[in-house]
Amino acid sequence: MKILITVIYMIVIGQVGFFFGLSLPRDCFNEGRFPYKSFGWEKDGQFYNKLKVKNWKSKVPDMSMITKRIMPKKIKGNITSEDVDRLVKESCVAEMIHYILCVFAIGIYNIWRGKLGILLAVLYILLGNVPYVIIQRYNRPNFISLRDRLKIREERHANG
Repeated sequence: MKILITVIYMIVIGQVGFFFGLSLPRDCFNEGRFPYKSFGWEKDGQFYNKLKVKNWKSKVPDMSMITKRIMPKKIKGNITSEDVDRLVKESCVAEMIHYILCVFAIGIYNIWRGKLGILLAVLYILLGNVPYVIIQRYNRPNFISLRDRLKIREERHANG
């Protein structure tokens, strides 16, 4: 019975986190400030190449698979700096939601008291949230760079 309660708990907090993330105004997120700005040791996402993120990031399930119409994983057609800026903001929101879900892992411990509860909570954090934070931190510097290049191109096109 505890396993069923745990699974339901994880599904519920994941769904609540998802809908909470959808409700947040994107202009509240600043990719140039803590905690979203790359730390020096991350080398604008290059650190994550050591973890081979590029090879596995598309293999982990994510909400864009379920909600393609709400938040598409890729932009199709003529991509603009505004499109990429939305991806930058979405990456900040996703990262924040996964941090919040890590905090809510405490609830797993409340269901399973003792060492097993600690183990399950840690597994939920390490397998269910940390990979997604890593993906956001890997992608965001690339998105920012692309957005900035597109802005320059758009400005040249508008002035030229």
